[in-house]
Amino acid sequence: MINLNSFSISAPHLRIVREQNPLLSDSLLNDCDYKVDKVAAVIEPLLNAPERCRVTSLYVQAVSTGRHTFLATNVVPDRLTQVTAIASNWSIGRSPTCAIPIRHRTVSRCHALIEYDSSRGLYIRDMGSSNGTWVNQHRLMPTEYKVLNDGDLIQLGKLQMEFFLRVFQMR
Repeated sequence: MINLNSFSISAPHLRIVREQNPLLSDSLLNDCDYKVDKVAAVIEPLLNAPERCRVTSLYVQAVSTGRHTFLATNVVPDRLTQVTAIASNWSIGRSPTCAIPIRHRTVSRCHALIEYDSSRGLYIRDMGSSNGTWVNQHRLMPTEYKVLNDGDLIQLGKLQMEFFLRVFQMR
């Protein structure tokens, strides 16, 4: 099997994925028929996300290839960008066991869940947080879900971040 280690790649976005999540890079290569330029096109939004921010400098970027979905974010302390594992749901909260751990005093241990469903797309659900979850200034009730769209503003407690979405149909 070919993986990104076998290519001499200087592109920082490919290195980020390879270093943080080798299984993701291998899956992306498979999804892209082992064409590194296609993988680069899928990962490119990770580099552009900071420039897309309009309200805050923090973001969560979802990338879906149709077969696999992952998130990247800059809200994790000590990381320029964190790339999550391929999954269908990602927990967000103060707990270090969350997929996206956030050190912020108004964020609960397990504050919210971002989920992916092929029929609904990506959505966020408040997990009974103390200080609430908002999408575009609409507060979610505990366990209520809200479909996420590209450019949505998410607020966890008093922490705001922008949500970006890129979907690629690979085959």
